[in-house]
Amino acid sequence: MSVFEEMENRLSSLERRLRAVEQPVWQIGSREDDWEVCAEGPCKCVPEMKSVSCWRRGLLDLPPAQLVPADVLRLDLGGNRLSALHRDTFRNMTRLHHLDLNGNLVEHLSLNLLLPLRGVANVRLSDNLLKEVQRNQFLGLRNLRILDLSSNRLRTLPEGLFLSNSLLALLDLSSNRISSLSLDAFRGLGNLEELLLAKNRLSRLPVPIFKGTINLRRLALEENRLRELPNNLFRHLTSLRELDMRGNQLMEIPRGTLSHLVKLEILEMSSNRISRIDARAFRDMVALRELRLGHNHIKYLPHGLFGNSTSLERLILYGNHIEILTRGVLHGLSNLTSLFLQSNRLRLLQSGVFNDTPNLRKLQLESNELSFLPAGSMDAVSAIPQVHLNRNPWHCDCRALYVASWLRRRFAGFANLTNPLQIQRALIVTGNWSIWEYGAGAICRGPGVLGGQPLLRLTFHELCEGQWASMKGIVPRLPLDAISPSLKSHVARKDTVLI
Repeated sequence: MSVFEEMENRLSSLERRLRAVEQPVWQIGSREDDWEVCAEGPCKCVPEMKSVSCWRRGLLDLPPAQLVPADVLRLDLGGNRLSALHRDTFRNMTRLHHLDLNGNLVEHLSLNLLLPLRGVANVRLSDNLLKEVQRNQFLGLRNLRILDLSSNRLRTLPEGLFLSNSLLALLDLSSNRISSLSLDAFRGLGNLEELLLAKNRLSRLPVPIFKGTINLRRLALEENRLRELPNNLFRHLTSLRELDMRGNQLMEIPRGTLSHLVKLEILEMSSNRISRIDARAFRDMVALRELRLGHNHIKYLPHGLFGNSTSLERLILYGNHIEILTRGVLHGLSNLTSLFLQSNRLRLLQSGVFNDTPNLRKLQLESNELSFLPAGSMDAVSAIPQVHLNRNPWHCDCRALYVASWLRRRFAGFANLTNPLQIQRALIVTGNWSIWEYGAGAICRGPGVLGGQPLLRLTFHELCEGQWASMKGIVPRLPLDAISPSLKSHVARKDTVLI
């Protein structure tokens, strides 16, 4: 920051403080009939709930004619155009529990503005124009449990800001302009459960910053500028359940970075630049239920990556650069129910690749480069309820015989049919939309007139012996007993159907 900019900021700060001194102050009463008088002002007073609401009254300043009883429990000043508040605005409101200043134009908070609020538990200062808060801004607010400072213009936080707020459970600092934080930024917050730092400008985090937040359950760091995660950054977060780092600039997940997150259930790392994941990166995360790695630069998954991930239920890998899914790469995912692999560059699934996912219920493989599936590649998930194979360049020759047969067996299971001729008739009379759904959206790209045909409807003859059967698909030809036990003849008739 240049000298000129620093001087300009100081003058602006001084101007804001002077403006706060000049602001009018409303009346604060302590008599029994104050609630009756309160109702005569421009704000809404509810004696039964001891609440005063000035929400969306178009206020530029506090109304001097408004009397606020000192025993008010809930005070709502949200949705106005207040730019500053006099330091005596909340004088004697020691019983106030909830204060809402959301959606104003407040640029500065007087040092002692909140000091009288010894009983306040919820303070909402979001969506204002605050550029800074002072070190003792929240001093004395020992009952504070929720503090919302989101959607302001804060650039940093002073050290020791929250030393008096040991009961704070939720701290929202999202959508500010914070670019750096000190080592002691969150010191004293031993009971903090949710820390929201999303949509700031953080490029790095000092390693001991979370040392005092041992009870943190949720940490939101999405849409910052983080490039790396140093070892031991999360060392003290052994109670963390959810970690969101979506939309940063991370390039790898090294070994040990996440090893202390033994209770983590949801890990969100989508929309980064991750191209490398150490095979031991998730080894200690035995409680992980959902892993989101979509829209990164991942080309392959190392073997052993999910060896200890027996609790994982949802694995999101769409929008990467994965080309091959090798047999054994999903080892450990015995409880996986949903696998999202769409919009990659997949051209090969090895036979038996889904043997380690017996509980898979949803598989998305659309928008890849699959032209066929090797025999046996889908046998372990023959009864899967949801599978998407659309927007792949299926080449409908003999190599596509396996997937066509697999789709027919799946269709027969849904339709409760066993006879091959019944299955063929059912496919003829079934509407195109149902065929598309039952056939997982697999449509032939070619060759010839087979282009545009649902793979589910094609017969052995059309795939392997018709005029469009390509030589590379016919040789070597699959034995018929591998296609169906009911097809005994080595020479198939033209009306041969697949089951």
